[in-house]
Amino acid sequence: MAESTHYVLEVKALRAYSPLFSRDKEFCALNAYHLAVMSAFVYAPFSREPGSFERYESSPPPYTALGSIGHVLQNQLGRLVKPTQFNAAGPYHLLCEEVPYSKRLEIMPYDPERYVTEAEEGWKNPEDVHFLYDKDSSTQAFITHNDKIVLISVRGTQEVLADTGRDLDARQVPYEGKGQVHRGFHGGFLAVKPFVERYFDSFYTGEQTLIVCGHSLGGAIALLLAEWLRCLPAGPDVVLYTFGAPRAGDRAFVRAAQPLTHHRIVNHDDPIPALPLPWMDAEWRLALPGTALLFSSPVAGIVLLLAGLVNLHGDPYEHHGEQRHFMPRKPGGGSEAAILWQPGCALIDEQTCARYMGEIALDGDMPERVPLSGAHHSSDSGYARAALTTLLRWHDSVEKRQGALFTDSEVRDIHAQVRNVRQLLESWQPRSFNEFRWEVRRSGDMRFYGKSDLELRAIYADALQKGEQLRNEQEQALSRAQQRLLAQAARVVTPRSVLGEFAGRADVVELFAQWQTLKEHQAAQKLAGVAARPTPSYA
Repeated sequence: MAESTHYVLEVKALRAYSPLFSRDKEFCALNAYHLAVMSAFVYAPFSREPGSFERYESSPPPYTALGSIGHVLQNQLGRLVKPTQFNAAGPYHLLCEEVPYSKRLEIMPYDPERYVTEAEEGWKNPEDVHFLYDKDSSTQAFITHNDKIVLISVRGTQEVLADTGRDLDARQVPYEGKGQVHRGFHGGFLAVKPFVERYFDSFYTGEQTLIVCGHSLGGAIALLLAEWLRCLPAGPDVVLYTFGAPRAGDRAFVRAAQPLTHHRIVNHDDPIPALPLPWMDAEWRLALPGTALLFSSPVAGIVLLLAGLVNLHGDPYEHHGEQRHFMPRKPGGGSEAAILWQPGCALIDEQTCARYMGEIALDGDMPERVPLSGAHHSSDSGYARAALTTLLRWHDSVEKRQGALFTDSEVRDIHAQVRNVRQLLESWQPRSFNEFRWEVRRSGDMRFYGKSDLELRAIYADALQKGEQLRNEQEQALSRAQQRLLAQAARVVTPRSVLGEFAGRADVVELFAQWQTLKEHQAAQKLAGVAARPTPSYA
């Protein structure tokens, strides 16, 4: 559905707004913010209000629904209007530059007479080109491009019955000959693949960077999609950002996908990255080492963490990518005041996930009790807001603290939390076998029903061995996390860490200065503990 020469002549004098997406493979705060918003935006319809998808058919323009994908890309960005609402998320202000109309994020023109062949082949409306809603799998995505990038965003869990069923369908299936992956997520990938493949064949020039993003379930599908794109014969550059994504593949898949650039962002209090739970891809009663640890000590906090981590690390599923962690300054604090760093310690990185898994195992629950929403998991309040304040904080760091990631008070706050986790770890004093046996019998836990004393002794010995090994590993990891905290408090944030490839452009620095003065950003700076300063100096 390429534009005709006549159409290009008609619009070549026009201008449009284009959001800035850095093509750097290194992490940058600008991309994290913009792609977090795009990961919230993909929950929007292309043209109609949600609720009409049961009898879904694409629509021709005009796309007038405020916050819809078609409206933002065509009616706003395409007409020099800066959008602020993205589905129900907002107000957000993207950092946009004015570009020639031909270099905008593309929405194909609607001309049934000119594009007869394309219409006959399934591209009847612009919505058919840029938007996927797969009825069978309930998978949703949008795709667009300009001369620099191809942008793909995949939706997370939304429709409870369909998406929950896919989240829980955790049996493993082969992935393109490279390990095993989650069957439910693989089904979503298979729905997105031909949609992206057709667009790629039509619009990929060989020069664009492919930027893929997704939140929650959408992040897991985005990982499978991005790895497939990376391995295409065309050899495209692929950069992936995910937010609160669950684990999608086994160790063989993760190792094969190591060359893929994947910035995996996790909110400290988000339990969804724990999925799939260890017993979702096997008989749930088989998760015995961690379950036995739940009865190893009367100190509930540490046994929940140890039990969850033992089962997480013993599960066939693994995480892919380089994790960055939104950590609140105070326990239970909001995501907007969170600090993005890399502890490199499972007791911090996976604390909420492990505790949640331990709680479910302690209750003997079947997999139905899975949280699919919540403030800390939200693409809007959980991730996009935190990414916005991170962008403001990192810019402030470059401007005022020579790139130091933390202020002195933030170092103290985070150090106190690391110290508390260490003290909790040290509180684990395992019971004797006789005490363990009594607790198990008293609990009536069916996972131990009918086990002889000899079998119980073997189970408990295995659990203690795994617990002791994990404790030793995590004691060392906590020490490294404290050292990393001090190291990351030094000069680590650069202008390129903030704006990526745009850091050296004077016009973008000026755009940032104007963007920073918006009232929503002034309010966000206060939440982030950043004093307002209207004019950045670096270029």
